[in-house]
Amino acid sequence: MKNWLLVLVFITIQLPLSAQDGVLRVRDGKIVDSEAFLKSRYAMPVFSNGKIILKDKMTYNGKFNIDNCSQTLRMLDEKGDTLAVASENIVVSMSAGSYLFYKIKNRYVQILDTDGKYSLGLTKQVTFGRKALTGAFGMSDDVAMMDNVVSTEDNFYYQIEKGLWSGSVPFNYREIVYIVSKGRLYSFTNSTLKKFFPDKYADIEKYIKEQKLDISKREDASLLYKFVIRQ
Repeated sequence: MKNWLLVLVFITIQLPLSAQDGVLRVRDGKIVDSEAFLKSRYAMPVFSNGKIILKDKMTYNGKFNIDNCSQTLRMLDEKGDTLAVASENIVVSMSAGSYLFYKIKNRYVQILDTDGKYSLGLTKQVTFGRKALTGAFGMSDDVAMMDNVVSTEDNFYYQIEKGLWSGSVPFNYREIVYIVSKGRLYSFTNSTLKKFFPDKYADIEKYIKEQKLDISKREDASLLYKFVIRQ
C-alpha cells in the first residue's frame, strides 16, 4: 500500500428514514456504556478485506470499513490502528465480501439490490449533538443543539479516536433508502416508484397494502424492491 494513500460532507436529502437516538459517553479516552453508538459507528459489522476503486482507475486492497459519523473510508494498518484514506476525494467505490458501496454526493451508498438498471441504495449517518431540520426543496440542515461540544465535527472525530475527549453527547443514527440511477439518488417513495416503474405501479400499490409495508424502513423497502424487479 502506498504511503501517500494513508492519512488522517455532509449533504443529505430529507427522505423516508429510520432513526434512533442515543448518548455517546467517553471517560478517560475510552468509549463506555455506548453499545448503541458502537453498533452504529461503522457501515459494516467489522473491518473486512476489500478493494477500493479510485477515479484514476487505480485499485487498492486492504481491511476497510466506512465511518458513518464522518462519511469517510477507514482502514486498519499492520498494527491494527484505524487510519483514514488520503485519497478520499477520489474514491469511487468500496467492495468487501457481499458489501458494495458507491460514493455519491460525498456519501457512501450501500447497494442492497439491483436489476442492472436501477438499484436500491442505503445510507447510514451518525450525527452528534444535532437535529435535522427540513428546508426548502426537501434539503435538510443539521442544526447544532449544543454550543460547547466542539468547534468542528472533524475535530470531534479526531478527539474521540485519539482518546482526547471525555464527556457525554447525544447522537442520532439514521438510515435512508434510495433508488439509485445513473449516479443519482432518488427518494424511495410512492411517487418515485411510480416514476421508475409506471407499468408495475398498480401491483406495487396492491403489494404495499397487502403486506402492510412501511417503505421508509430498510427491511420493508428491500422486500418491496425484490417484488418489483421480479415482476
